[in-house]
This record gives sequence, C-alpha cells and structure tokens, in this order.
Amino acid sequence: MRTKLLLLKIAAIALLFFAPVILSQAQITIGEIKKSLICLCDCNMTVEACEGAMACEAAEKLNAEAQQLIDKGMDKPQILASFISRYGEHILAAPTKKGFNLTAWILPFAVIIVAGVGIVTILRRWVRLSQAQNGNAKANIAPSNDPLYEKKLDDVLQALD
Repeated sequence: MRTKLLLLKIAAIALLFFAPVILSQAQITIGEIKKSLICLCDCNMTVEACEGAMACEAAEKLNAEAQQLIDKGMDKPQILASFISRYGEHILAAPTKKGFNLTAWILPFAVIIVAGVGIVTILRRWVRLSQAQNGNAKANIAPSNDPLYEKKLDDVLQALD
C-alpha cells in the first residue's frame, strides 16, 4: 500500500516537472509567430498588431507564409530562423539573445544598476558631509571660559531656583 502511494507521489511530481516540457512541444499557433515578427510595411508594429490596426498586405503575406511553415510541421525556432534567413534579423520583434544583440538585453539592466550605485554613493557622501558640517557647527559653539560669563550664568541659574 505504501509503495503504491509512493509511486503515485513520484508520478505526480514527475508530471508537474515535465508538464512544461510536454506543453512546449505542442503545435505552434499562428498567433505566437505573429507576435514574434515585425511587419514589413514600415509601421514598426508586430504582424499581429498591424493586421488588427489596418488592412496591410505585408502583414497578410507574412501571416500566410507563417501558416505554410506551420502546416509543414516546423516548430517556432525553425519558423523564426526561416524568416530571418529570408528577411534578415530586423524581422524579429525582439533581438536574439546571442552575439552583439545580447547587449540589447543586458545593457538596460547594467545601466539601472550602475545608476543605482551612483545615486547611493552620492547620497552617502551628502549625508556624511552634512553630518560633518553639523559636527563642526556644534564644536564652534563651545562654552566660553570667560569668568564674567560664568558669573552671569551662575546668577541666572540661582535666580531660577
């Protein structure tokens, strides 16, 4: 009984682990391809957006080509590679994550991190500088050793008692 329960748990865990892999190998849809391609009509929209916004012959042509490639049984990377070989890399809605295009993915995050470190550094310097100035100002207000001042202070303090 325990072994059956253990086998069921293992099968459930394996199913949860391999489900994304199995689902990713499912048939590609035309919508996924249309979201990955830029229209050739110089509108700078994806094929899906261009097709929905206006009657565009270029979008219809790309849509038909993508459907033919899907019908041939090609998967998404193969279809995108076919479009890249035919039209060049500018057909992609997002740059590839290799070679020089990798900078397009890394550079924005690197700039944000460097700017954050710079801002923190500047703020820390300002705080230290203001603390140092406040410390100097307090040091300059040191009590006087003037005997006349001391006598007046004692008189005022006695009057308050």
